[in-house]
Amino acid sequence: MDGEHTINLYSIHPGTQRSKWVAIDADYDGCMKDLLQLRYELKQDSIQAALGQSRRGGHLWIFAETPLLAADCRIYIYNLALRLGIPVQGGGLREGIEVFPKQDTLEGKSFGNGIRGPLGVHRRVRRRYWFIEAEQNPERQMVYLGKIAKVTEDQIKTFTVGMTMPEAYQPPPPVVYTPGPVHHSDGEIRREFRILDYVRPRTKDRRNYWAQCPSCAHANTDKSQDNLAIQIANPRFYKCWAGCTKEDVRAALGQPVPSRRFA
Repeated sequence: MDGEHTINLYSIHPGTQRSKWVAIDADYDGCMKDLLQLRYELKQDSIQAALGQSRRGGHLWIFAETPLLAADCRIYIYNLALRLGIPVQGGGLREGIEVFPKQDTLEGKSFGNGIRGPLGVHRRVRRRYWFIEAEQNPERQMVYLGKIAKVTEDQIKTFTVGMTMPEAYQPPPPVVYTPGPVHHSDGEIRREFRILDYVRPRTKDRRNYWAQCPSCAHANTDKSQDNLAIQIANPRFYKCWAGCTKEDVRAALGQPVPSRRFA
């Protein structure tokens, strides 16, 4: 709360695949209008949502009475947003709302994706971002949050009967990719370079993983950490949407593209 540290919140408990809250993050032109529309439609379903400001847009928070299945939360919000014509990141869109939790389930010891906790002082701009329906002091903000009705599992189950995740946002079928050895003209056999051995995807859509571009990171750009698209079906194919070449990416990883030898 004093701004000395930034708290990053992770929504999914990996042991239960459930979340105690849902957050909708938007930071594009006109996003506050979309968040207000979402909040209004949620209210029609008797779901209260707290709208807070952020550095570039806003965050809409929904709190649960008991932890809810992440998959059910996502199905509800994605279908609601698309019915309203509100863009959702993924499914071919680079710009739109982001929904936390960003996964239906977590595997192994992964945490999923985090979001900055509300009410703290943003360390970069030294500013606190408030919820818009309460007085701008921490005590009144906490009182406001304590009075918000929490959504129940019965409500979510009722709203999602017969629903599935929209097709464009469904995870692709698993593809087992086994790289083979690379034969060079001098007879040497080398292991094929695999980009996923060096970068960790942050998100994915039907076609691609999205990760921070190593070349952009080296140049201290790619603040959103999602410039690099890696094809899920065949991770040999990857592209930096900020314009870095394959050679740039490989060089930043310390794995330069081998020069071709000609007889």
